[in-house]
Amino acid sequence: MDKRDYYEVLGVDKSASQDEIKRAFRKQAVKLHPDKETGDEAKFKELNEAYEVLSNEQKKQAYDQFGHAAGAEQAGGGQNPYGQGNPFGDGVQFDFSGFGGGGGMGDLFEMFFRGAQNQTRDVEIALTIDFMDAAKGTTKELSLRVADRKSGGRKQEDIKVKIPAGIDDGQSIKLEGKGEVNPQGQRGDLYVHIRVRPHKTLRREGPNIISEITLDMADAALGTEVDIETLDGEVTVKIPAGSGPGKVVKISGEGLPIIGANRKGDHLIVINVEVPKKLNAKQRKALEDYKKATKKHFW
Repeated sequence: MDKRDYYEVLGVDKSASQDEIKRAFRKQAVKLHPDKETGDEAKFKELNEAYEVLSNEQKKQAYDQFGHAAGAEQAGGGQNPYGQGNPFGDGVQFDFSGFGGGGGMGDLFEMFFRGAQNQTRDVEIALTIDFMDAAKGTTKELSLRVADRKSGGRKQEDIKVKIPAGIDDGQSIKLEGKGEVNPQGQRGDLYVHIRVRPHKTLRREGPNIISEITLDMADAALGTEVDIETLDGEVTVKIPAGSGPGKVVKISGEGLPIIGANRKGDHLIVINVEVPKKLNAKQRKALEDYKKATKKHFW
C-alpha cells in the first residue's frame, strides 16, 4: 500500500511552522496511542514516522524535494523513531485510567517525551487549569508512568505540582529529576506546560485584569456606582460623571501577582456607552430640552 503524504498524516499544510507541526503531532499522539480506547497502533506508527521527518528541517527539505524516496530512508524505513518495542518508545506510557475532569487527579493531560534512546529523557505534560487557579495559584496532583530503563520496568508516581499565582497560559514549570530513568540510573526532568481556560467575564493582559461594563447615556453623563467582579470577589466601584466610551477606571493592585516581584498588577474597567435606538416621547423631549440648554448663543 502506498504511503500517505506526511503532511496529510499530521493534518498540516506544507507551509506549517515547526511549532504547528509539533502541536499537530501532540494532539494526534494522544488520540491514537494504543493505550487509549481510540488508539490505533498502525496509525500511531505512521504518525511517528511522519513527525520524525517533518520535525527535522534537513529531512523535511529533502522530503519536500523527493517525497518518500528521501523520507523513507531518512525515517529509518518506517521504524519507530523512538526505539524498538512500544511504538511510542520506552520513554512514556499513557495512563488514562481515572482521568475524567473536576480538578486534581481528574485533570486531563497529554504526555510525550524528548531525548535520544540512551540519554536521560525529559517528560512533558500539558496541564489545563482554570483561570482563577492560574490567578491565585494552586497545587495539582498528577499520576504518570515513565520508563525505568535501569530496572527494565516502569515507574509509577503521583506527583504534586505547585502552580504559582499569576502563571500565564503557555508558561511551563520544570520539576528536576522527575523524568524517566536511563540505564545508568540518571533521571531526566518533568516539564509541565500550563494551559489556562478562559474566564467568562475577565481576561488578562500581562499582570493586569481587564473587564468591561456598558452604561446608558444618563449614567455615563451623571456618574454612577456599579458592582464589578474581581479576583477577590465582587466590589462596588464609583464611575465618575462624564465617562465616555473607552474610558478606563483603574482599581490599583487588584490584578495578578507579578512572579518575581512583590507587587500586583491592576484591575482595569473599560467603559462602553449604550445609545438607545428607540426613544419614547418623554425621553425624546428630555433629550431635546438638553440639546436646547447646551446650545451656545451669541448676541
